[in-house]
Amino acid sequence: MKNKRILINMIYVLFILGNLLVDPSLVVVDAYALGIGLIIINHIRWEGGQELLYHFVLLFSVMDFTFNLPLLGRFNIYYLHIALFVLVVWLMVSFLKKRPNLSPKQLTQNRYLLFLSIFIVYMVISLVWSEAKGAAVKQMINYGIMICFMLVVFIFNPNQEKLRETLKVLAYTLGSVLVIGTIEMTGNRIMPVRNIFSDTGWYDKGIDYLKTIPEVFFYNPNNYGVYLIMAMCFIVSFIVYNRNKKTTALFWLLQLGALMNLIFCTSRTAYIAMLVTLGGFMVLFLLTREWRKFRKALAVGLLTIILFYGLSITPELDVYYGKFNDTPIINMLSLNKNKKIQPIAEFGGEGSTSERMTTMIDITKGVVLEGHPQGFGVNNTGGYLKKLGNTHGIVNPHSLWFEVLGDFGIGIFLYFIFIYLNLLWDLLKVYRESLKSAPSGITSYTTLSLIAALGGFILTAFAPSSVISFPQMWLLFGLAATIIIRRKTFLENVKNG
Repeated sequence: MKNKRILINMIYVLFILGNLLVDPSLVVVDAYALGIGLIIINHIRWEGGQELLYHFVLLFSVMDFTFNLPLLGRFNIYYLHIALFVLVVWLMVSFLKKRPNLSPKQLTQNRYLLFLSIFIVYMVISLVWSEAKGAAVKQMINYGIMICFMLVVFIFNPNQEKLRETLKVLAYTLGSVLVIGTIEMTGNRIMPVRNIFSDTGWYDKGIDYLKTIPEVFFYNPNNYGVYLIMAMCFIVSFIVYNRNKKTTALFWLLQLGALMNLIFCTSRTAYIAMLVTLGGFMVLFLLTREWRKFRKALAVGLLTIILFYGLSITPELDVYYGKFNDTPIINMLSLNKNKKIQPIAEFGGEGSTSERMTTMIDITKGVVLEGHPQGFGVNNTGGYLKKLGNTHGIVNPHSLWFEVLGDFGIGIFLYFIFIYLNLLWDLLKVYRESLKSAPSGITSYTTLSLIAALGGFILTAFAPSSVISFPQMWLLFGLAATIIIRRKTFLENVKNG
């Protein structure tokens, strides 16, 4: 095994060096991939090539479009997609060699697998009434990639031991992301990767503070904000659960770094979701009468809010708090109130909030009142919004919920909400059962983190323009599914689990 690791290390280093030669400007991206990759090879437990490749898929999912194989101009292939394709083909070959006997009964016995199957079939059928066939096929490919990613997460986390290694990889990737984000907050753009400000020319307009808004590996600050909130759910859960002072101190530092990055990325939706999520932690611990966890969650919540609003009185940070103070709910709590608040949203008006509200009303009217109950077809909601022309050029739904409603219609929309709520309810049941056998175990910890992250995602799903190609959402779905479907395995009373 030692010789095998040495060989893999050598191959991976050569791969990174080759990628660096192709585009030397992305030295920080390659350095990140090299550092975390070597940690995966040498410090994460893996058995066989498939499991090792899975851990690399997790790493590449964080880097997403920034880590790619350039071909012609801006056309490139993401290493995430390459690694995922190889892994899926490898798994399929291994699966077919076993000659499994599958029956329709197995499909109908699992509500989540049944929903996924119906959703895929409906998505393909919707191509019939989709006006923009090319856009529809392109989005179907994106769905296919992300569904494969979700299934891979499900497959490689069959028990507590494997789940622990997955969480380790995610923790390593998070720590390094926060370091890069903190450096970007100083205005030092150490990674010259594409983002919304560079593509739209805002950096060239002399607005200096835009260069201090962190995006790291994400295309825009809203996407990064969603990632930070998801990460905070796991960080806060760890602080609440862990009794080791040294590791707890490290996670307090991660929470501080995540909060500072959140302030500088100026995502209002993400911040509101953070407040709701922290409140949700405390309510849950009150209901379950877990007083030690409640006190720790309260401490995290108070410190987070004090720090956030304490910094709001700093004049140098006004540009970052401007969007927050323009929001009435947040402004009421602010120490540096905006006395002249504009209406939060106006139908057909300009500004991100008004434009998003307009898209939601347009989609609802189009589906419910204007004869499209089946939806506009996969990835065709944007075409409908473009025809209306009242969203000032915004043609993305900016909401998972309204994207599903617009693309797939009323039936799939209601079915999706039903499944999502079932997911949360089943996780809550697993969490309650885990308290009886291993109240401080990894199953209890992960289940609580997933409840918080998926619960918060109900709000944060309104932040990005689209979340269909957002790997972190599918990661949560995969982890939630594996714990629910394999609940007996995960509820085994492992003292140190």
